[in-house]
Amino acid sequence: MKLTTLLSQKPFSQLKILAGHKGLHQEVNHVTMMDAPDIIPYLKSNDLLLTTGYHLKDQPEVFTELIKEMANLHCSAIFIKTERFLHTLPQCVLETADQMQFPIIELPEEWSLGDTMNQLLTIILDKRTSELRHAIDTHRQFTSHIMNGNGLVALMKHLTQLLNREVILTNPYISPIAGKSDLLDQLPYITELAQYGYLLLPHSTEVCFSDVQTQTDYTVYPVHKHTNQPDLLFVRGAISESDHVSRLIIEQAVNVLSFERLREEAIKQTTRRIRNEFFANFLDQSYTSDEEMTNKANEFDMPVDQEYICAVGEMDPQNEFWNYQSHHKELDQIYDFLENELQSLGVPCYLFTKGGQLILLIAVNDLTEDVQPFCASFLELLQLRLSRFYHLTLSFGVSHVCPSFLAVHQGYQEAQKAFQPASGWRQPSSIYFYQTTDISGLLRLIPEKELSSYYDQTFKQLKLDQLDEDKTLLHTLFMYMECQCQISETAKQLFVHRNTVVYRLEKCEELLRTSLKDPEFTLQIRTAMRIRQIIEG
Repeated sequence: MKLTTLLSQKPFSQLKILAGHKGLHQEVNHVTMMDAPDIIPYLKSNDLLLTTGYHLKDQPEVFTELIKEMANLHCSAIFIKTERFLHTLPQCVLETADQMQFPIIELPEEWSLGDTMNQLLTIILDKRTSELRHAIDTHRQFTSHIMNGNGLVALMKHLTQLLNREVILTNPYISPIAGKSDLLDQLPYITELAQYGYLLLPHSTEVCFSDVQTQTDYTVYPVHKHTNQPDLLFVRGAISESDHVSRLIIEQAVNVLSFERLREEAIKQTTRRIRNEFFANFLDQSYTSDEEMTNKANEFDMPVDQEYICAVGEMDPQNEFWNYQSHHKELDQIYDFLENELQSLGVPCYLFTKGGQLILLIAVNDLTEDVQPFCASFLELLQLRLSRFYHLTLSFGVSHVCPSFLAVHQGYQEAQKAFQPASGWRQPSSIYFYQTTDISGLLRLIPEKELSSYYDQTFKQLKLDQLDEDKTLLHTLFMYMECQCQISETAKQLFVHRNTVVYRLEKCEELLRTSLKDPEFTLQIRTAMRIRQIIEG
């Protein structure tokens, strides 16, 4: 409670202020009495002192020193009975009090110090009780917003009304969650401060800063969750130490916001786990059919016919004893960070985790002409921002373009293989692109529609439909080509007699009216075989 407020209450409104009028803004937290000269060691900041002044009688230099020491301790004031022993205060004492802006207030002779202390403490306690009741009511109101399903938006709106100040809640990366979304638009440097850890001091409950250009103050409060990085509540303006009501309101708001954010994080974690299980089952090919897989992908709003690039990220080991098993928390933090960055960058991308890996499925659209340079610049930007926030480095293996979601499992294998040339120690924050080493890998670079069209044309051109009456002929022909035109090896793979293979191949030559030893025919057949494997895979 401020001293001016205290002096406005009866019966203290009739008291005479002898000196230190400019110090009436002081806070009063406690009241104490003095009857001995060694009171200073027992005084604290914002203490109000009651005294008869007996030990100060005829010792103006002692009184002057007392005023100076109490002012340096940020005590509130002295209430003194001048008529009892002193009668009049020395001029040097009054001048020192005015100079130090330390109030000296005269008490009437007939007032008891004990009764005066009880009255003062009653007023202070009543004020504190009123503030606590207000805080409890505020907490109920905030909790009611959440329990009734109104969410953070309604809570932040109510907080704005109670404080009569603009407020905004952001995540650790300064992305708005609720509140006045444009409150920080004039502070372009605020994100950089958060990146380098300068926005909140370690273990701080609040930080106040001023924008030099706009001359506007802001106060920041951490809203703690399960992660090391808390959300941030920004309030326009500085909240003074004496503004107990605003501080109690903000304290209750931060508590309720923390619980609500914990609840939202728990829901997000459950959703994330379900998504990761779905993707892990897809990579392990645990689904019984493409139709089932397509239905599951649609449940998670993932276009099946979309082209994707699969990027597999792994945290770079920090030392020889470093292992992924003991760094699940860092992996969760990286996931949250990348999820936020993907939203802010506006790049269509899906994020998953599998073991110690982070998997990005980057959607490729028709406007992306140079896919590899685009992926490289995009992933480098993520690596740079990640290293600023968490001082961790992430390396990526990147696949070729997957023609559809159903082909992503092959892209995942390519991205993993991209790490192999750099097995063992690798340069931190590296990006490795998969390099094609066989004809199948080269064919996967061609869109699936083009491959299907080529396969159909080859099938008709070579009149392979002539073999449809007997599926064993087509299967034998394909296996014969796969076995480098070796009849014995073909018979072994088909578990048939060698003569059976010879008979079937002669039947193929008869129906197709071509020699199976024709190099051009052999090349076309083997290419068509590879394409069919890719399409069916």
